[in-house]
Amino acid sequence: MTRERARIERLLWRAGFGPRPGDVDRLAARGLEKAVDELLDPSGPQLSGSPPRIDGKPLDPRNVWADDILWWLDRTVRTRQPLAERMTLSWHDHFAVSNASVGDVRLMLRYYASLRRGSLGRFRDLARAMTLDGAMQVFLDLANSSDESPNENYARELLELFTLGVNNGYDERDVREAARALTGFTFDYDTKRFAYDRKRHDGGLKSVLGKRGRFEPLDIVDLAIARPEHARYLCQKLWGYLSPRTCPPRLLDRMVRAYRDSGTDVRPPLRLALTHPALYADLDEPHQVKPPVVYVAGMLRATGRGVERQEWRWVMGGMGQEPFYPPNVSGWEGDEAWLTTGTVRGRYVAAQVALGDEIREGSIAQTQTPAQALRSALEATGHPWCSPRTMSVLRGYARRSVAGRDEGWQVKHYWPERQRVLRHLLLAGPDAQVC
Repeated sequence: MTRERARIERLLWRAGFGPRPGDVDRLAARGLEKAVDELLDPSGPQLSGSPPRIDGKPLDPRNVWADDILWWLDRTVRTRQPLAERMTLSWHDHFAVSNASVGDVRLMLRYYASLRRGSLGRFRDLARAMTLDGAMQVFLDLANSSDESPNENYARELLELFTLGVNNGYDERDVREAARALTGFTFDYDTKRFAYDRKRHDGGLKSVLGKRGRFEPLDIVDLAIARPEHARYLCQKLWGYLSPRTCPPRLLDRMVRAYRDSGTDVRPPLRLALTHPALYADLDEPHQVKPPVVYVAGMLRATGRGVERQEWRWVMGGMGQEPFYPPNVSGWEGDEAWLTTGTVRGRYVAAQVALGDEIREGSIAQTQTPAQALRSALEATGHPWCSPRTMSVLRGYARRSVAGRDEGWQVKHYWPERQRVLRHLLLAGPDAQVC
């Protein structure tokens, strides 16, 4: 693989959900800069192909248990705008809301739509949209927080997680005063209607982040984003979604300036990150652990499959990441935390589900050589990255697994078995877990 093709493949994994067949060749011909431009400025339909059917029925996230998880997974598999969809998932981790607490899929689908609309735009607009979002207001007790009893949950997370970072430019008084400004939102649990009641808003003077005024809810978002600590915190988060390694200081400085100069548009700093050599260091030694959603979507995209098996409903949980159900308001830990004794087994099972049972006993002729068997497995799995050591092990297995097995029943069983194992190792082995 040429260096340019290797860079494009990493780009598609880090800024999307892995390549579809032909993607790497097409974008490598254009070059990295133009490939990044295409990702940052998507056009045309968001999804390719037809929606999946499970047991003959379309997904129904509003009425069928766990179909909400499969609905989002399907969007990552069929997306034609991979960076926008990947950033939607990243913002879900940043502005984490869980339906385990909200208990209303309709609200969660609206929440998804807000994240998707703001995925490649101005962070200020997205943060304001999240403040007004119904699922968020229920999740962090912003709805029905009143002047008589202001709830501090959303104010605290807005400063601590969403805009500034832990203990980074604010104190407890800022949280209390911000909570006063964020009062007035209401939610009727019977009619499921959200509203804003000015009579329940604290209209008094507040002191927040060094400013004094009769602040209203969205003013708090603007005050937090205006703080000098915000841009660096947010740009570090953006880099962290792309790489587990520390962002080079000069690159971070450039990202911060670009973010500020653009009025909090995330595309300029993303472009700097996605075209920087640091993101493409050690191409022959991938070091970012694929999040489970990325891992599964990448397998299905590479093999031309869709979300068409009900097993995905529990497989995603076994790997530790279910869209719409982050573990808490801090989102998922990520990186090496994705790999535990339990979740690694989940990934093994995920590859098994992705491959299915299409290779039948007796379906492969005895004339297939070890080299042909490995080549067939690579083609079927989308030619995933493999280290030289892994390729050596696979070649050895392709030879030894059928050596001396010449009887009819052995050929019927072991030749297909060799192909199943090769494909499974390519999709579930150590090399497949990183990008």
